[in-house]
Amino acid sequence: MSMVAPARARTMATTLLENAPGAYCSVMRRRHPEWLLVGPDTDLVIEGYQSCGNTFARKAIQHANPGLRIASHSHRWAHVARGRRLGKPVVVLLRHPLDAVASHAVRMRLADLDGELANYHRFYRRVAAMSSSVVLAPFETTVNRFGDVVRALNARFARQFNVFDHTDPAAVAEVFAEMERDALASPPALDGLWRIARPNEARAEATRAMRRRLADAHGPALARCDALYRRLLRG
Repeated sequence: MSMVAPARARTMATTLLENAPGAYCSVMRRRHPEWLLVGPDTDLVIEGYQSCGNTFARKAIQHANPGLRIASHSHRWAHVARGRRLGKPVVVLLRHPLDAVASHAVRMRLADLDGELANYHRFYRRVAAMSSSVVLAPFETTVNRFGDVVRALNARFARQFNVFDHTDPAAVAEVFAEMERDALASPPALDGLWRIARPNEARAEATRAMRRRLADAHGPALARCDALYRRLLRG
């Protein structure tokens, strides 16, 4: 039997399981105990498609709020739904599909671009139905003015999270340094360097080429994702 078939079957099973967010989180918690999934003691949920600033957002708010219990990085809409069902503050990170999918595909050396565009669309299509009950954070705001995201969280959910000071170069540098340390701690070191979740000159040309490939060869799927992205931005 091909190794592709079992992987595709697992992906389909996980996608179906998402239709019951509570069950999804329960199963994923057992299957991946290292994942940071929402639970009764969670203070905040941060979610988004990959390469939308997830790691920066998590590190930045933790920098300003040491000890904050954050659920993040499942990259699944069911995690957002479960967070809201439990009454947790939720921020959903949003980036243009061309940029997000190109960056993620290059970082993780992915070949199935149609599959990734489908993942992007599935995530944000389901989030769109919950958009009035979460804080949506565009990528440019997340990576340049994250304090605005924290203020929106505090206002929307009546919280008092400390605001990350994006104007403090030392604070930003410390967040980036921690992101880099985490990536390089995952062997092999070369792959860790390639996967660092921040702007990276080593990947710049590959990412530009991937953007061209997506635009040239995957136009209809990209256009569908772009329409959804713009709809969410409009609110």
